[in-house]
Amino acid sequence: MPRVPRRRRVAAALALVVAATRAACSSAHPVDPFHELVDDPATTVVRGPGSVKKHAEASSGSGAAAAVAAAVDSWHADTRTTRLADVAPAREASHGREEDGGNADDAIEAIVSSAAKRNAASPPCAPCDGCSVDWAAASRAVSLGEACRGHGSCGGCEVDLRRINGTYGLKRLGDGVEVKRETGASAATVLRAVGVFSATELDAAGPRAGERATRLAASASGIPGGHDVSLDNATSTSPGNVPASPFVKFVCIPGLPRHGTNCTPGVPTKAETRLVTNTESLQRLSDFCGLESISTRSWVARVVGTAPAGLPLDPWSNHPDAVPVNQTGIFSSPARGVALSALCSKPALAPAVLRAIPSHEIAKAAVFDFLFCAGDRHTQNVYVGDDASITLIDNDNLLGEQVFKPESKFERACAVSSLFLPGTMESWRLRRSKYCGGALGTLDYRCHVGPSGELALPEKTRRCLRTLADDDAETTRATFGMLERVYAETLKKRAGDLLSEGLTEALRRAGLAEKAISDAAAGERPVGKLWEELDEDGKAKMMAWRDSMWRPTEPAVCHGLVPNWEGAPHDWRRDARFEGGNATCDETGAQIQSATERK
Repeated sequence: MPRVPRRRRVAAALALVVAATRAACSSAHPVDPFHELVDDPATTVVRGPGSVKKHAEASSGSGAAAAVAAAVDSWHADTRTTRLADVAPAREASHGREEDGGNADDAIEAIVSSAAKRNAASPPCAPCDGCSVDWAAASRAVSLGEACRGHGSCGGCEVDLRRINGTYGLKRLGDGVEVKRETGASAATVLRAVGVFSATELDAAGPRAGERATRLAASASGIPGGHDVSLDNATSTSPGNVPASPFVKFVCIPGLPRHGTNCTPGVPTKAETRLVTNTESLQRLSDFCGLESISTRSWVARVVGTAPAGLPLDPWSNHPDAVPVNQTGIFSSPARGVALSALCSKPALAPAVLRAIPSHEIAKAAVFDFLFCAGDRHTQNVYVGDDASITLIDNDNLLGEQVFKPESKFERACAVSSLFLPGTMESWRLRRSKYCGGALGTLDYRCHVGPSGELALPEKTRRCLRTLADDDAETTRATFGMLERVYAETLKKRAGDLLSEGLTEALRRAGLAEKAISDAAAGERPVGKLWEELDEDGKAKMMAWRDSMWRPTEPAVCHGLVPNWEGAPHDWRRDARFEGGNATCDETGAQIQSATERK
């Protein structure tokens, strides 16, 4: 495929900066009010992208576009003191790569075929019938220690597609208290696949449960946009209740130009092909490592249906018409409850929910996000249910896919950023956030295991890490069907570091490349001001600094949290004596590290 001309790439980069600037006041992501401004010293000074005048400059090649091009080159200059080989493999390591974005389609097909053969000895955790996977049975198989991975191959089916945006009554907040459900800010479209169920949950819901769900769907026909709140509120599989249906994501729907995307009916896009493959390899990996229960389960199938009218195209407009759908969808098991970002709309009630989240789930989420390189684990991508359990969603961009750009001079093979993990952007900006009643800092996993951050890993996870650390990267890539060999190589390094050095040091090592990017842009970053106080030049410079996922590692702000380890299936604390509480925090709420732990 021909390489995209430099001017077009520059225009796209500038358009992203302008879009982020416009969305800052109306969207919680990518630039949201949770971020925290801290004056940390600069190291290397590199000019920011300059003033962003107007979008038209992107196509004219004038001042701002040229400045963005120069800045991008500067950010990706190799200014590290650590050699690239120490933090990421060389570019030549990945094979079959196209100039404009990774492996070519034939290479991806070969990867999928190889993975299928290698996984033949490890049966799927559940079969797939049309579009339906019994996700509850699959999760149970993993929890019982069965040597299974992923799901059986799916075909296709007709699906009643409905919106999932709406309100949700989280029982922990009390009667009549509802919050908004959100689908995120990406260009993909996420809908509810009504009529697709887990067979196990359908049986648990009792006789005629499917009929009850069908009647509820039919009763929603008069609701604008085809949205059915009662289906979204399906949280229980007890007899007499309605089982929940999964979500399904479409990378692009022909005729629905969400965030300006366009695609051709019947022709899979490169982004769709890559995300589908990445989704399936991540599911196999999470099953193998015993970490799947903290996230939604995902599978892929062909979907025929109709996207309802009124779907958002961008933060400012909706599509007026229904749109036919006949393409590949990425399914995920239901994430019950609401996103943390929605929970924070009730600041008087939210802290109690955050403090009730089981500590073993926080620890598992931290390991999941580190090992599988989650670079976008913000408050919209974590759901919390009525029992305060959490579920990680939107996982198709993990393993490095979010930042991997083979055409870049500075190859970013993995950039970890998770609200559970200190030293990363998403955690750093929540440390002392005033949102959610000031309790978001308690999601730092160290609030639950102690300030050292060291973990006692479950045996299945340890075996997984040993295998990933010992096997060569090509074996891992082929076994799990990973898109790029570079993903397998960085996974091997993270697994080995986690085993031999512990999570704290492994995090530091994984962040070295991102720290170099941060150092390069920090000199031009405005400090001491809110986003709304910045001019266009300041906003562009802030976005340049935000290009890095690294942030300083500082003490967790736990506000005297007492960890909730009651009934945990595994105690992840290396120091099982750690109990948290006010005695472990200073007067600002920051965690105190003991003299023993500092050694």
